[in-house]
Amino acid sequence: MKTLTQRSVCLLFLLAIGIFTAHGQKVSKTFSGIKKINLSTSSGSCKLIKGTTNDVLVNVSYTFSPGDYQPVLEQDGSTLVLKEDFNKKGSYSGNSSWELTIPENLEIRFSSGSGNFEASDMAVKISGNTGSGDYRWTKVTGDSRINTGSGDISLEDYKGEIDLNTGSGNVDITKAEGDVHANSGSGKIRLSDVKGKISANVGSGNIVCKDLVLTGKGSFNSGSGDVSIKLASAPAYSISVNSGSGDATLDFGGNKIDGKVTMTVSKRNGKIVAPFPFDKTEEIQEGGDDHVSIRKTAQLGTKDIDIKIGSGSGTAEIKK
Repeated sequence: MKTLTQRSVCLLFLLAIGIFTAHGQKVSKTFSGIKKINLSTSSGSCKLIKGTTNDVLVNVSYTFSPGDYQPVLEQDGSTLVLKEDFNKKGSYSGNSSWELTIPENLEIRFSSGSGNFEASDMAVKISGNTGSGDYRWTKVTGDSRINTGSGDISLEDYKGEIDLNTGSGNVDITKAEGDVHANSGSGKIRLSDVKGKISANVGSGNIVCKDLVLTGKGSFNSGSGDVSIKLASAPAYSISVNSGSGDATLDFGGNKIDGKVTMTVSKRNGKIVAPFPFDKTEEIQEGGDDHVSIRKTAQLGTKDIDIKIGSGSGTAEIKK
C-alpha cells in the first residue's frame, strides 16, 4: 500500500507530464540542447511558435483513448524525436495536435498522413511531407522543401529558397524573396510580389503571377490551364511562358521589352498577339499535317536573353 508521500510524488509527476481533462489528454515537456526536430504523426497537426529561450517546449493535446494512443517524446543527443504510437491496428476515434515552442534556426522535419503545418515569425529550416495536410506560413525565413498529396500551400512574407509540390492542391505565395520552385498536378499557382529565380508548373490548373522581379531565369508552364505573368521590372534573364491548350500571357507592366522574342502557337487553333512587328514568321512541321505551328521571332533591344511565349491551341500574347 502506497504512503501519502508516495501518492503525492506520483500525482506531481502526472501533473508535470500529462493532464487529462474533459476535452482530452495533454502532455507537456521541455528539452534543452536541441538542434533538430523530427516529428511524425498519423493525422496530427503541428504548429510552430517562436520561443524566448533556447529550450524546446512540446505540448501535445489529443482526444484518443489513452489506452489506444501514446505520444512519444525522445531526445537523442541534439535531435528531438516526436511521434505517435497506436497500440493496435485499425481505425481510431480522436485527433491530436502538436504545438512546438522553439528557438530560431532549428531544423524541422515533419511528416503526417493528413495533419496541417503552421509556422509564423521565425527563422527555421523546414522539410515537410503530408498526404493531405495544408501548409500555412507567415513571416518565415529559411530554405525549405515541402510536399503534400492534396493539401494547399500558403506562404506570406517568406524569405529563403523554397521547393514545394502538391498533387492537387493550390499554391499561394504573397511577398517572398528567394528562389521558388513550385509544382501542382491539378491545382492553381498564384504568386504575388515575389523576387527570385522562379519555376512554376501545373498539369491542368492556371498560373497567375503579378509584380514579379526575376533574379534568375523564369519558367511558367501549364498543361491545359491559362498562364498569366506580370512583371514588376524588365527581366535581365531569360523567361518562358507556355500553355498546352490555354492562353499564355506575358505582361511587361510598362517596362521595356528587351531581348530575343519567340512566340509559338498551333497554326489551326492558336493566335499570336504582340505590340510590335516581327522580323520573321515560320511554319514548323511537327509530325503530320495536323501538327503545324506558327513561330514568330523578333530581336528587340540589345539584351542577350530569350523571351518565349507559346500555346498549343490558345492565344500567346505579350503586353507592354
